[in-house]
Order: sequence, then structure tokens, then C-alpha cells
Amino acid sequence: MITVDEGSTSSSRGEKLHHESPSALRAGLVKDFPEITLLCSDAYLTAVLGVPNRTFEYARDEKIGKALAWRRTFNVEALRSRFRYDMEEGVLNLIPADESGRANSFEPSPALLKLAKSRALRILPERGEDGRVVLLAETQLVKWREVTAEAFLQHHVLVLEAAFDMIRNTSGGSPESIIVLVDASGPLQAPPVAALQGMAMLLQRAYPDRIHKICLGPVNFVVRSLYNVVTHLLSKTSRDKITLVGVRPTLASLRPRSPSGSKSASSSTANQVGPPEAKIRPDSELSTQSPPGIR
Repeated sequence: MITVDEGSTSSSRGEKLHHESPSALRAGLVKDFPEITLLCSDAYLTAVLGVPNRTFEYARDEKIGKALAWRRTFNVEALRSRFRYDMEEGVLNLIPADESGRANSFEPSPALLKLAKSRALRILPERGEDGRVVLLAETQLVKWREVTAEAFLQHHVLVLEAAFDMIRNTSGGSPESIIVLVDASGPLQAPPVAALQGMAMLLQRAYPDRIHKICLGPVNFVVRSLYNVVTHLLSKTSRDKITLVGVRPTLASLRPRSPSGSKSASSSTANQVGPPEAKIRPDSELSTQSPPGIR
């Protein structure tokens, strides 16, 4: 069972994080996970440590440690060895097995090969706020009759890994977290529950604090229903990263708009996405208790 908990205020969990450093966090894990040196920059570890009320031990063991362990269980490196992301086309190209450099090469399923060429999830050439890398997901391009939940998650991991490689290659020139635009326009087939659980797992377990914002729209009954299912798998911190809008999400729609003629936006509109009437946050429909997590 994966229990979601963004941090603890208990003094027994350790000292407050402003007394700790990314180098100390890395040193605590490098023996078991030497790959942390390549995968986790000081800027990223600082962001993980900086979440309010999160202790050093929790950040080290529950966030970074479990994320690195997950990568091994999911065979991320073997998966990556068979694909190369094409930024111009927005697709994943298969690398022949004899060129992957691995003795026991990963064999992709037909479903994953379909998704690799679907452009259902791709990296946009334009950057978002503060120079963040932006991903665009188009739900109508996922044909669930031809796709499995496993292939769906593998495809997401491949594109996410390509995005984080881009960030690492800037050597600190890009923010460590990304923006995801989810375009739910057009025919929408409801994904299986396993896919929704997997997406929650990617957000919280596999890539903690790597997602800055998720903008989902246009809202309809199906989108709202799926949102309500997913949010019960997420912590409050993760839920707060998701915004529902009444229009197709674009980079332009991410820019806050102040009411015309006003000197400043009110607290209710300061963080609004898109036109004021398009902002939909059904928080009142959510339980006030902590979500049960991913089981």
C-alpha cells in the first residue's frame, strides 16, 4: 500500500528542513542509489526539502528514496534504452535492440509502440512561465481499445524522462518542475481505473515535486467525474496543482488576467487561469478529510 503524506509536523520526524542541505540528502542515499548524483540536482533536492512542514527524514526516505527505488522496480533505464524522443515530430522513435547497448533489452508491446507514435503526450517547443518545460496531453488520441494501462504509463514515463533530460541538460538554466496541459476536447474515452491510479502514482511516488501545475479542460461531465476519482487518490498538495478550465488549455490560458480597470486582482481572481467564467474548481465537492492515498 502506498500511503500519501506530504510531511509531518512531529518533532520526532527530525529537524526542520531549513537546517538541512541538498548535499546532506544526497549523501544519505548515494550509497544505495548512486544514480542520485545524475538524476537529482541541488535545485531539485532543495525544492523537495522546501515543502512546508516536511522533515529531512521524510524528504529523504519517503520522497527521494522511494522515487529512486520505484525507478528500479519499473525498469525505467531499460525502458529508456529502447526509445529516443523526437522533439520536432513529438514522437518516440524505437531504437533497434542491437543498438540499445543492453544485453537483456526491453521489448515494447504493440500498445506501447502505438502510443509512441500517437503524439498523445508530447513536449511543446515553447516554454511556459519562468521558462518551464511544458507537456501537452491530448486525451482523444488515446484509443483505449488498443491501449493497456501498463503501456499508457510507460509512454508517460518515456516522455517525462525526455522532459527531465532537457532540464538536466540546461545545467540549472530551467526550473526543475514542469507544466502539463491536458486537452480533453473531442471524443473522450474513460480510462481504466488502473490508468488513473498509475497517474496518481507517477505524480506522487515516481516524480515527487516534479510537476508544477496541471491545467485540464475543457470541463464536461466526464472530465469532472474523472477529476473527482483522481483527486481522492491525491494529497492536498497534489490536488492543489490541478486546475480545471472551461476552455482548451493553452500556454496563453496559463497567464493570469486581472479585471479591466482594476488596479489589482482580488484574492479570488489573482490565481485564475483563463477567462474568469472558465475557472472551475469543484473543491466544495471534495472531502475535507485527507484522501486515502493509493492502495
